[in-house]
Amino acid sequence: MILSPSFIAGLSKKESFVTSPTLIAVCRGIVGGVSVVGFLAITSGLIDLTGSGENTSKLLIFGTFTTLFFTFLSRYLDQTKLSKSEGLLAITCGFVAGIFTSSLLYMLTGEMNSFQDSLFESTAAFTTTSLSILNVNTFGNGMLFFRSFSQLLGSFAAILSAVMFLPISDQQHDSTSSALELDRMFLQRRIAAIQNIALIHLASIAVVTLLLSFERMSFFNSLLMAVSAVSTGGFTVNSSFLTDPSVQWILMMGMIVAGTSFLTIWRLVTGRFTSAFRSSELHTYLLLIAISTVLFYLWTNNDSQSSLRQSLLFVSSAISTTGFHFLPFGNWTVAASFLLLLLIAIGPMSLSGGGGFQILRLRILFSVSIRELVRQLHPRAIVKIRVGKEIIADKNVRQVVVFQFLFLSIVFSTSLLLTLLGVSVYDAFVSAVNALATAGPIRGVDGAIIDIATFSSGERLALLPAMLSGRLYLLPVFVTLGYLLSESRNFLRPRRRYLRWKSSFKS
Repeated sequence: MILSPSFIAGLSKKESFVTSPTLIAVCRGIVGGVSVVGFLAITSGLIDLTGSGENTSKLLIFGTFTTLFFTFLSRYLDQTKLSKSEGLLAITCGFVAGIFTSSLLYMLTGEMNSFQDSLFESTAAFTTTSLSILNVNTFGNGMLFFRSFSQLLGSFAAILSAVMFLPISDQQHDSTSSALELDRMFLQRRIAAIQNIALIHLASIAVVTLLLSFERMSFFNSLLMAVSAVSTGGFTVNSSFLTDPSVQWILMMGMIVAGTSFLTIWRLVTGRFTSAFRSSELHTYLLLIAISTVLFYLWTNNDSQSSLRQSLLFVSSAISTTGFHFLPFGNWTVAASFLLLLLIAIGPMSLSGGGGFQILRLRILFSVSIRELVRQLHPRAIVKIRVGKEIIADKNVRQVVVFQFLFLSIVFSTSLLLTLLGVSVYDAFVSAVNALATAGPIRGVDGAIIDIATFSSGERLALLPAMLSGRLYLLPVFVTLGYLLSESRNFLRPRRRYLRWKSSFKS
């Protein structure tokens, strides 16, 4: 009998139907990603009641079904601890699953009719890439909330992957690699890291929301704008908000803080000001903002009193990879456009919400270049890689070099693909850099915004791998792919052995 007592007893024990570590990681990631999106859909449905309420039922039904169903499935997954590679696999699968689930929701609510377009919009939100093809003026409160908070989910997932790659342990840290490690007061365990970073995220959103509420903005709009600034997503609910000088100052503050390392912020809020301001990466970050602001001011050929504020606005938006759609001002030179593109590629501090190559990696590469030049003159010299007063371990240097190779490879391969699809060489290169750095919008030589909606579906889809890789900091994506490749080879190995034995037996 199918419904035998033993069968029922097996179900009551919640026995796992999946035992392979790889499949467990994949299933956990999918279940977690879909469940989180489902919970966000439920929350968005409740928020939609404050507006027109036209999508309330769809959001609530979709969110309730996905959350309950996938939560139920999670009870039958093996709860064994995952390794680092399996954890990265779970995060990547959860990220992709969340994107696909969100795409289905865009189509269900009728906001988009094409799956390709909804997939691009969902990816842009989760990867915090300020590239949108939607007209949000037709959105109700529920979908506006869902779209904005998708940015926050994507930003937090990226932080999870970064924390997974940090050399955190319960033991004493290696002093030779302390520049890339987090002090034990901040992160003794990865769970503590996630909790502390979540607190910083929420506190930053609360402060920016409160400040924007004082500028005659509704609490709802203030909240969504704050989420866009802190998550470095750059989505707006109304472009008219971006023209208010007071709002611009608040957003600048939010973007600069979003580009600051969580470790530095944690040291500041815990009263360790000396330790925080001693960071050489912070010095480079602030100096880069200051110099770039002056250069941008000079290269826009504008003498108005507001141009310096606007220069700082564009620079902070670019270096934090937020990408708010600010309208250009003055007469842009080619140098001004190139400067913004360079800042987008460099990105903010490490372990921040922004994308790009990031300043710490750039400083390490600079130190590596200096070391190799010194070795050309003194072959037997022992030169340590330093960032400030910190000595960087060789394993971390190798990781940065690999990151550089992957970064450039993705930029040029994406540019080549876009060019083959019919995009001009300049637009293809700028689009690839913006996609990989999870920034936007795409700007022409004169600073004018290139509407991503003018790209074909194929051209937009060509940007998706770069957007996804850039948001998950490249290495986790490639580690995941390598892990899956290794596991597939292990899976096929018994089959190959059988075929070789069979052929030898016949001979």
